[in-house]
Amino acid sequence: MIRKNQRIETLRDAFAKAATANDPEAMQLVGRELLDEYDQQPKLSKFHQDHRTIVAGMLITLMAMEKLKQDGSYDRMSPEERERLPLDLGLVAIDMLLKKKQH
Repeated sequence: MIRKNQRIETLRDAFAKAATANDPEAMQLVGRELLDEYDQQPKLSKFHQDHRTIVAGMLITLMAMEKLKQDGSYDRMSPEERERLPLDLGLVAIDMLLKKKQH
């Protein structure tokens, strides 16, 4: 049986590989599983809390980008806006998650 910390580390590695490969589907799949593992932990270290926030932010960013592509907004953006979009969405997502965590 895999210990919880080993499971989290394995999922973290898989998430990092998916991100490095720029594979949004794998990131969403592994990211959701990783967040579930984090949620099952009675207490997370500061490092794991921060990583959980980053993963959640990335998943929110991916979902927002997908929505913008589906409704045609992405197609109407300039090349510069498209290039900046992931960073802008990521910053907004992280800001929202950090504010939520403070309350």
